[in-house]
Amino acid sequence: MISAVSISSGGMALAAQHYAEAAKDVIVIGTSLPSPTQISLSGMALELIANKSDVSLNAAVMRSSLDVEKRVLDILV
Repeated sequence: MISAVSISSGGMALAAQHYAEAAKDVIVIGTSLPSPTQISLSGMALELIANKSDVSLNAAVMRSSLDVEKRVLDILV
């Protein structure tokens, strides 16, 4: 169970990092205003949504694994 917690926390950290990078790209576009052919806001929006979903999924995995650990400890005690 410990590995499930560490894997999900690592996944959340990675997804948060990717989210920050994608948000930074949106900010750069907002300040530099490149030509319309270079902008792909829909792709950036999809990336932000996917990263948000990754964080939520990893949080759910962590919550579930911690709940299972608690139940096992309750049974053993």
